[in-house]
Amino acid sequence: MTSGPAVTLGLPVFNGEAFLVQSLETILGQTYGDFELIISDNASTDGTPDIVHDYAARDTRIRCFRQATNVGAGNNWSFVAEQARGRWVKWVSANDEYSPRLLEDCLEPLLRDTSVVLCYGRTQLIDIAGCKGDVYAGDFDALSDSPLERYRVVRKHLHLSTPIQSGVIRRDALRRCGFMGNYRDSDRILIFGLALTGKFVLLPQVLFYRRWAPQVTSTLREPVEIERTFHPQAKYPPRFPNLPRQLGHLGIALRAPAGLRAKTCTLVTALRCTNWIRKILGEKPAHSAGEVAGN
Repeated sequence: MTSGPAVTLGLPVFNGEAFLVQSLETILGQTYGDFELIISDNASTDGTPDIVHDYAARDTRIRCFRQATNVGAGNNWSFVAEQARGRWVKWVSANDEYSPRLLEDCLEPLLRDTSVVLCYGRTQLIDIAGCKGDVYAGDFDALSDSPLERYRVVRKHLHLSTPIQSGVIRRDALRRCGFMGNYRDSDRILIFGLALTGKFVLLPQVLFYRRWAPQVTSTLREPVEIERTFHPQAKYPPRFPNLPRQLGHLGIALRAPAGLRAKTCTLVTALRCTNWIRKILGEKPAHSAGEVAGN
C-alpha cells in the first residue's frame, strides 16, 4: 500500500481561462514535488475545462472534478479541501501566481513546530499583465501561546485574506474549523478559527503574487456581483450583508477552541468585538475581503 501525498493543493475555479495557464505553471513548478493538485471546475462556461483536461493528461498529480451546476464559491473552496489526502493543504487560485519555493519554504516551520497550523510568505500585488507592484504591508504573524491572544491579533490586523490565499495549513486544523462557508467573508471567519487552533508564521520572503484588478478581485465589484459568486441566481445584494459573518464569528468561537472554558472566553471576546446593530444592518462589511469570490 502506498501512502498519499504530503500536500494537497486545492484549485477551485470558475471561468478562469484568462490566467489559468500562468497559474498552473507556477503551481506545478514547485521545488517541493510531493503533492496532489485537486481542481474543481464550478460549471465553467469558458475554456477552463479544456485547459484543465490538457494539464491533467500530462501530470498524474492532478485530480479533476467538475460540478454539474455552480455550487457557489465558498462551497467549491470547501469541496477541494474535503477531497484532500495530504497532511497539509494549500488553496491556490486560477488568477494568481506562486513562487517556486512556496511549498518548500512554508513546510519547514510546520515540520519543525507542531503548534504552528499555518505558514505563509509575504504577498506582492501584480496587475492584469503580471507586472509586479507593491509588496502588501498588511501580512502578520500570530505567535502567542494563548489562543485568545492570537484571535485578538487576527481581529486587529486582518484585512485582505492573504493567510488563506498564501498559506500552507494543517489539514486537521481545517477540518476542526469546518472549512469554508458559502457567504462573503467566510474565508476571514476560517482564519479566525485557525488562529484559535494554532500559531501563524509569516516568512520574510515574497512567495505569493496576488492579481489585483476589478476583473478578478471581488472587493472591487458591486455588492450584487459579489453575492452572485456565492448564490448565482441572486438578483439583489443581501438585505443584511454582515449577518452571516457575525454568526460565523460566534460559530467559530464555539467550534475551534478546545475545552468549555476556552470556548466561553472566546465567545465573550467575539461578542465584545462585534457592534451588532451597526454591523448587521450596515450596507458595507468593514474591511471586507471576500477573497473566495469567482471560484
